[in-house]
Amino acid sequence: MNKLVITSTLLLTFFINISAQKLNINSFIELVKKNNKDILIAVKDLEAAEATEDEARSNAFPQINAKADYSRNLKDSYLYVVFPNPQTGVIEEQKFKMTYKNNFNLQAALSQQIFNATVFNAIKAAKQYAKLSDYIYDATIDGVITGSKKAFYQTLLLREVWEVSKAAEESAEENYESIKNKFDQGLVSEFQLLQAEVRWKNLMPETTKSKRNYQLALNSLKMLAGISVEKELHIEGDFSTYPAQPEKYDIETVLAQRPDFNALQWEMNLRETNISVEQSGHYPLLYGSFAYQYSSMSDQFKLERENNVLMAGLTLQIPIFSGWAVSSRVQKAEIEFDKSRLKIEKAKDEIHTEIKNLSLKLTEASNRITAAEQTLHTAEKAFGIAEASANNGLATQLELKDTRVAFDQAQLNFYSSVYDYLAAYYDWELANGMVW
Repeated sequence: MNKLVITSTLLLTFFINISAQKLNINSFIELVKKNNKDILIAVKDLEAAEATEDEARSNAFPQINAKADYSRNLKDSYLYVVFPNPQTGVIEEQKFKMTYKNNFNLQAALSQQIFNATVFNAIKAAKQYAKLSDYIYDATIDGVITGSKKAFYQTLLLREVWEVSKAAEESAEENYESIKNKFDQGLVSEFQLLQAEVRWKNLMPETTKSKRNYQLALNSLKMLAGISVEKELHIEGDFSTYPAQPEKYDIETVLAQRPDFNALQWEMNLRETNISVEQSGHYPLLYGSFAYQYSSMSDQFKLERENNVLMAGLTLQIPIFSGWAVSSRVQKAEIEFDKSRLKIEKAKDEIHTEIKNLSLKLTEASNRITAAEQTLHTAEKAFGIAEASANNGLATQLELKDTRVAFDQAQLNFYSSVYDYLAAYYDWELANGMVW
């Protein structure tokens, strides 16, 4: 029976692993690029910007409209005129029928803006807005990818915390079983047995908590990559390798590479164009038009008494006074342009400071990795000695506990140092516009 249970458990584990999705950092980021909701929303914003440009262009094209209608007169209308009767010569009121039962009308008109400065500037602004949207899209992707990389390695860190907790609990359990055997043989006191048991059971809640934290982080990764929360996910990776400290780049090169900074520059260009758009309210408008009209009247359902009319014309509209509304809008546009210029200057200072701070963080994290690695080797060696000594009765349970805690903490410090370095490195890539 036991063999059957073991076999069933192994088969179940095998099939779960087969159905589980395994991802390393590269395959995870590819899924994020493809399925992340924030990126998909950014794509829609990009499409909307393209539609806005098409809409602005449409105002420069000819506008063609057609209209057809039919009406039925339910009661006749008459024209009353006073003039001499041609037969009697007597001046009297004459009555003439003016309407027919059926009226047919068709109208078609073409209009073209010949000069409209607002339209020309609006087309220019739409192009600039599309370019601005491109950079916003790139900045969104960079931000999502950077956050996803950090989330991936944070999940790896939580997995390592869980592994360390499990290893500590298993070690404590093995030590308890060893002490229990010695107690059964009368080689150790009950106090030593109780110490070993308490140490083992105190570690159980920590293991449960660290497992929960890891699973919560996995669910966050699934959401970032568009994976169903019900699907099993295993991530592959460790903290054994990490990139070297990057070289410093010229600030002008950095600014040229950062999409968010380029977006600010195109926003300023757009604000400048908007000044011209508002100034266009001072300029005249010139329209050309061509129209055709057909009409027919009859007491029968047929086309008779037809009229065909063709008309062409020009319309010139000259603004003279608008209560200074146009001047006020121009002033507001100039203020918005000045604000955009100041935002760019502020962004330059912030980017320069951000890169300097990240360089300091990278150096500090790199130094911590070196120190933590050395401490880890020492703590591992000390725990091995304490474990062997405790098994031989040469070390107390308290000494064993202290060395195990020190070893566990050394492992976590090392993993945490590498994670901090990677997080700073990815932030550095983002700050330098080098995410791709």
